[in-house]
Amino acid sequence: MKSMLSILGTAALATLATPALAQSAQTQSVDIIGTAEAFCTLPTTWQYASSTTGVSSSQFQGNTWTIPSALIANSSGMAIASNAEVAIRVRGQGACNTTHNITLQSTNGGLAHLASASNPPAGFARNRRMEYQANWRDTNWGIFGWVPTAAGSSNSYNHGSTQAPGLRDFDVRMEVFRDATAAPMLAGAYSDNLVITITVP
Repeated sequence: MKSMLSILGTAALATLATPALAQSAQTQSVDIIGTAEAFCTLPTTWQYASSTTGVSSSQFQGNTWTIPSALIANSSGMAIASNAEVAIRVRGQGACNTTHNITLQSTNGGLAHLASASNPPAGFARNRRMEYQANWRDTNWGIFGWVPTAAGSSNSYNHGSTQAPGLRDFDVRMEVFRDATAAPMLAGAYSDNLVITITVP
């Protein structure tokens, strides 16, 4: 009986002293994927930013620039011809988190005397050229020096792979070309409508 106990005890000690078998490590992973929607927004309101001599903040209200007649034609109806610029810049906050396109469209192709569009009298001028600019503030991202040549004409800018503008001011500059006309200008209202569109491809 004593021998049996002794053997059992020895066997148990031997089992405890046997080293455990090593096990290989395993690694698994889980991917987490999300998507942020692309978007771009233009300003919902515009504020006066700057202008040339003869143009003031009081001339811009809401989304309309009212140009004084003295900057368009003289008392004889002749277009004012001058190298002095007549221009205004307006600004508002926009945002864009991706590549995009900016398009400008001139409804009338510059300042036009709409009342005479269907039957302009001979010997009078009914148009003044305009130059337009639209860009993200303090960048070359946009359209510069565009002069529309016909009603409904447009010009576009493709942002391509350039970094997204983020939250940034957006500028629009409008300038009246003060070149001479061969004939007096028709009396009455002249207007153009500049349509600014931003799209995500």
